[in-house]
Amino acid sequence: MVRDRAPYLDHRISARRPRALIAIGLFWLGAALFRAADAMWWVPVALIGVSLPACLEALRNDTTRLTLGPDDLTWHSRRHSGQLALSDIDYVRFDTRMDLAVNARLHLRDGSVMRLPIEVVPPYKVFCAALDDAGLRHERHHFGFL
Repeated sequence: MVRDRAPYLDHRISARRPRALIAIGLFWLGAALFRAADAMWWVPVALIGVSLPACLEALRNDTTRLTLGPDDLTWHSRRHSGQLALSDIDYVRFDTRMDLAVNARLHLRDGSVMRLPIEVVPPYKVFCAALDDAGLRHERHHFGFL
């Protein structure tokens, strides 16, 4: 099947993007500076330990992708992948968590709810603009205490 229409959104993130590599470097630099300042041994070890998952992702060059096409929504990461027809989606709900991360839940026409993996969700404004272009309704809900 040949697609004659371009996707509304093709969002990709690489673990080797400059911002991620700079963050890893800053953690390792901080560990070296704490060690040079004769800090307790566990301080630099903790900084290096926190950065190890990001280092492994960068070494593997993990990538995530979310594509909002004219007919379907597809996503792929190292651990999760999926595809859903746009006609099955009733609306998309965005929930802001206490750590300010944004979760996206797909509310389907059959009444079920599917959560998009956090690692594939594009920036909110970009995703909302693409959803508007695709004609999909979306809602934003900020965190609450009740």
